[in-house]
Order: sequence, then structure tokens, then C-alpha cells
Amino acid sequence: MELPELKVLHVSPRVQARGGIETLHACHRAWPGRPEFVALFDRDPARLPGYANLDFTWRTPLWRMRRSFARLLARHPGSLVIYHNGWGLPLLHDLDRAARRVVFLHADPAYHAADLPAFAGLVDGAIGVTPALREPLLRALPGLTDERLTVVRAPVEVPAGVRAKPRGAGLVIGYAGRLERAEKRLDQLPALVAALERSGLDCRIELLGEGPLRPWLERRLHGRVRLHGWVPKDEFWRIMSGWDALVMFSEHEGGPIALLEGMALGLIPFYPAREGSWADVYVPQVDARCHYPPGDMPALARAIGQVMLQPAAQLAAARTRAQALVAGHRREDYEFACRDCLRRVAELPRLSRDRRRGFRLTDGLPLGVVTRWARAALR
Repeated sequence: MELPELKVLHVSPRVQARGGIETLHACHRAWPGRPEFVALFDRDPARLPGYANLDFTWRTPLWRMRRSFARLLARHPGSLVIYHNGWGLPLLHDLDRAARRVVFLHADPAYHAADLPAFAGLVDGAIGVTPALREPLLRALPGLTDERLTVVRAPVEVPAGVRAKPRGAGLVIGYAGRLERAEKRLDQLPALVAALERSGLDCRIELLGEGPLRPWLERRLHGRVRLHGWVPKDEFWRIMSGWDALVMFSEHEGGPIALLEGMALGLIPFYPAREGSWADVYVPQVDARCHYPPGDMPALARAIGQVMLQPAAQLAAARTRAQALVAGHRREDYEFACRDCLRRVAELPRLSRDRRRGFRLTDGLPLGVVTRWARAALR
């Protein structure tokens, strides 16, 4: 399927960020027509064709962000511009010279709730990574219809030959993702480690990822967990295939891709019951006990013990259910759904309009100050 004669341009907070967003952008990069990518906040990126990084930081004033964005987007008039997570859409849309705009939401409805009203009238279509986003989007964005809205399944590709290995003595419980408090809630990990130690369960915890909480976790846990850091993807699969289960503490996820990848290997997933992501759909179907009360680390520790120590036949059946649930997360289906949505949006009448934005006194403030004290200035 070919898109109409429209150039696709992705505007994303991060393009070369480790984790799920990088996985998705790798898929987008392979689309026909050589899509372009604009990163707003990438740190130390590699040079790539069709890629530009505006290198904004929390110290960048709004006026400079708008000027830099306008200069860069002037090279791409008439594009179909995709705003990932809607970041910068109300602040920058009047400078993008877009023929159409699509907002691509990667988190759950609670994460996006405050911003959705600000997107009204600015977009021609929407893509969401969880079915829970459908109704909030239709309510918040007048004119958005089912043909302009697509819910996708994030792709999961297990390399050929990679399988979960036979386990030895003791359980291995893993976590994969950014080590941060915001969204990922890794500040809860020490309480889980303590609860598991009190339970007497023979297990160890391993982490795949980096982030601002790593020094704090190292101080708090004193070597009681193994931190692998970020590793190449083939090493990622090798390490994960040696785990028995995967835990997450997330506040806001749409996928999450790391959990889906673990399920594809047959790992038992444990996820907080927040009712907004694909994980909230799938995890209870693996075992209801895996869908634990958010923030309750003693309850999570009990669930891990109850589920992982059940008879071998029941545990094997749970692993099989996990793999079957994510079997539909195929790359070709993801790409078809995204590109079909863009094709329809390009062919339908334009909905989006520009809201002209003159200079404001708050445009002289750094982004970090605005996001904390004057968020209305971003709209």
C-alpha cells in the first residue's frame, strides 16, 4: 500500500532513545517514501539519514524552540506531520506548514487526559497504542471519526532461534526499561526486594536498562540486584531468555513493549492493575494474580510466590497463554495499520486548522520553568 503524494515527517520528543519508542521508530524508518524524523530532546544521537535533532533542553526558552522548529520545518512544506505523544503540537503546530497532522499517542488515557482538549481542531487523525484511548480521543477531538482513528498493537519480533532456556535452581525475576521514577516507578523496587527477602522465596532480580535512578538504586540495594545497563538488542534477548518472570511498576504505559517481548518468550508478566494499556488486557488472562494492586509491593511479592511456585503443568500453561496473547503483535500488521490510517487521513478532507500564536511574555522563560509553573503557555 502506497501513501498518497505526501511526505511523512515524524516529530518526536526522542527518536534515538533506548526502549520502546526506538523500536517503533525503527519500523517507521522502513516505510516507503523515506520518512523524515525530527527529535526535540535526543542526547548524543548518531547521524542518520533523514534525521535532525533540535537538541532542546529544559533550559531552552520557548521563543528559541519556536524559531528553531520553524527554520527546520521550512525545509519540509506540505508534509503529513506526525506528533508523537502530541509533544509540542499546541506550541509549534502553526509553524509546521503541514498538509495534514496526526497525533500518535504512546501512553494510557490518564497520561494524555490533560492534553487532549488542547489538540482539538489541530489534527486530522490519531493513532493510539492501546484500545483504552479510543473513546477519550473521540470525545475530546471534534470531527474525529473511526476512519481517522487507529489503535495499533506494538510490534514484537523475537529473533529466530531465541527461546526461554531451561531454568536452574532459584527464580530469576527481571525488569526491562528506563530506571526512573516518573512513569516507570522504579522507586518501588527496593520495597519489592525487601518483601521478597521477607517471604523467603529463592530468587534474584535483574535489571536491563539505565536511567537517573540507577545511582540511588545501587546505594539502596547494595548489590542485591544485578544491573546489566543498556545492552545491544541481541544481548537483550539472551539475558531476558534466562528469566522466569518480568515485573513492571508503571504508572502510564500503552504497550509496554518490553513486557510484550517478555511474554513472547514465555515469561510470566506481573503488572499493576491500572486499566489503561494492553498489559491490563493481557496480564489477567495469564493469571489474575499477576495483575497486582498498584504500589503494593507485599502483594506483588505474594503474587510472585503463589504464581511461580504452582505445579509445573499449570505454570507451563500460563507461559503458553502469555505467548498466545501477544502472537498478534506482528510487525507487518503494525505497519499496515499505521500506513492505512495515514492514507485515509490524507485522502479525507482536512480538519486541522492553525491557531496563530503571537509572542507572549512567557516565551522568554525556560521550558523547565514553564512546564512546572505555567503549562498554559505551551498551548
